[in-house]
Amino acid sequence: MTDGTPTPRPATPVAPAVRNVPALLLTLRQDDFTGSVVVSSAPGGTIHLEQGLVTAIDTPGAPTVETLLLKSRRVGEADWAAAATTAAAAPGPRAGDLGAALVAQGSIGAAELETVCAAAAFDGAFALVLSPPGSWEVVEAAAPARIALRPGIEPRRLFEETGRRVALVTDLWGPPGELARRRIRPAAQAESKAPLIPGRYRDILVAATGRRTARDIGFTLGRGLFAVLLDLVRMDARQLLHREPALPAGAVPSVAPRAPHTGPPPAATGPLPRRTPGRRGPEGRGGPAAPTDLTGPPARPEGPAAASDEPPNDHRAERTETTEETEKSAP
Repeated sequence: MTDGTPTPRPATPVAPAVRNVPALLLTLRQDDFTGSVVVSSAPGGTIHLEQGLVTAIDTPGAPTVETLLLKSRRVGEADWAAAATTAAAAPGPRAGDLGAALVAQGSIGAAELETVCAAAAFDGAFALVLSPPGSWEVVEAAAPARIALRPGIEPRRLFEETGRRVALVTDLWGPPGELARRRIRPAAQAESKAPLIPGRYRDILVAATGRRTARDIGFTLGRGLFAVLLDLVRMDARQLLHREPALPAGAVPSVAPRAPHTGPPPAATGPLPRRTPGRRGPEGRGGPAAPTDLTGPPARPEGPAAASDEPPNDHRAERTETTEETEKSAP
């Protein structure tokens, strides 16, 4: 019996069986949840949701919409500051909506902004799976993203695209998390080849100081992490790069099913190595296990390329060139 008062919904409608971020996002989609999921890993990030759709992913591991727009000079600093002031003073539902302010003042078109927002969200998801698995927390009363993609991305679509990106980099090079931790500098012969390579490769060579990783180069140039990783693979196939020792990390990307990596470590110098992909998935603190894997079912490379011990440049150049045209427009 009730007195007619509606029973309040739980603040966090998550089933006890939910044990990882993909399952969590699917559950929140079913509940039309609006809020955020804060993922604790290295570097972790925040997944913004509106009615269960992913509208933005903020992570230190990948350039944000702000970085993509300002560093690429699609939007000027003065225009950005003016839009931020307008958004802060806007009344009603547009309060704080920086994207709407940028479009309203003519700094960027609505379609272009939507494209950049989608690119940043997919890139953020890709960056999250390169981190060691961690815990998560659902926050219902969370502030919305300053610039959001609306209506948003279906979680399942996000998983599919993230899995495709992980599989592509893995097939062309090896575990993408390991490549992302490499500090890059130009090879000795890169300068002589510079006039013959695309402009975006030359930009990377200038930004590659030996202290910067792919993430750092992306932030410097205003380009997505995934796009930079693809170009690093192609540039390595052309022997344009030299790698420095990798930055330390607790694990390689988490891609189910999870099994310990058994291959030998790469050499400390020389061309970028090729390794058989390894997978680990430690227990998280958001449930029985809380990996940040957003890839869904894994796409594992098959055939000799997955376990070859030959130098990567001997057999990878042709495959990287065949994918270059289809991936050239990656943000």
